Amino acid sequence: MGFELDADRGRDSSKVSIPEIRDYQRINAELVQKLDAGHRRVSLMGAEGQRLLASGLTGGWEAVIEVQGHAGPELAAGLNAPGVRVVCFGSAADGAGQGLAAGMLIVRGDVGVAGGYAQRGGSIIVVGDAGARVGLEQSGGSLILLGEVGQLAGERQSGGYLFAIEGRVGAYRSRGGRGGEFVVVSRRGEVGEVGQVGAKRLLGDVLKRAEPWLIF
Repeated sequence: MGFELDADRGRDSSKVSIPEIRDYQRINAELVQKLDAGHRRVSLMGAEGQRLLASGLTGGWEAVIEVQGHAGPELAAGLNAPGVRVVCFGSAADGAGQGLAAGMLIVRGDVGVAGGYAQRGGSIIVVGDAGARVGLEQSGGSLILLGEVGQLAGERQSGGYLFAIEGRVGAYRSRGGRGGEFVVVSRRGEVGEVGQVGAKRLLGDVLKRAEPWLIF
C-alpha cells in the first residue's frame, strides 16, 4: 500500500498515488509540483515512518503541508520557505526540523533525539515530549517545547530562543551554551524575567500563528 498527496480541494483537487518505495526525493518532488501549482494545503497520507518528508524545501509558497501519522527522521530538515507551515499530526523521529532556516514546523506528538538540531531560523513547536538533546546547537529562530523536555535541551545553543514550560525542563539544560536565550515559561504562559519582554512578545506571536493546529 502506498500513500497519497491529497491536494487542497479549493484548487483543482487531485490525488497522486505513490508506490511505497521509500523514495523521499520522489515524494518531495511531487510535493513541490503541488506547491508550484498553487495548492495551499497538501496532505501526505499514509507516509508512516518515511524519512526526510518535506525536507530541503525552498520557495515563496504560502501553504500548509499536513503529515498524517508518524514521521520518520529529519522531518522538514533544511526547510527554507517563510510562508510554509509543516504540521505533523503524530510523532516525529530524530532530527525533526534539523537546520530549519525559515517557515514553521508544528509537531503535535513527541519528537525524538535532537529535534531542532542546528536550527537557524523560523519556528518549531513541539506539543508532545522532546528528546534528550532537543535544540542542540540552535543558532537562530524560535523553538517552543510544550511537553516534557530532555535533560540536555539547548546544549551548545549559540542563538535564537528556546522556550520550555516550568517544571518540565531537564537538569542540564543549556550546557555549553554560548548565546541565545533559554526561556522558562510558567504554566500560565507567563515570561516574568526582567529583559525578556521581547521573548514574551515573540512567544505570543508564534503561538498565535500556529493556533489553528494547536487546538485538539
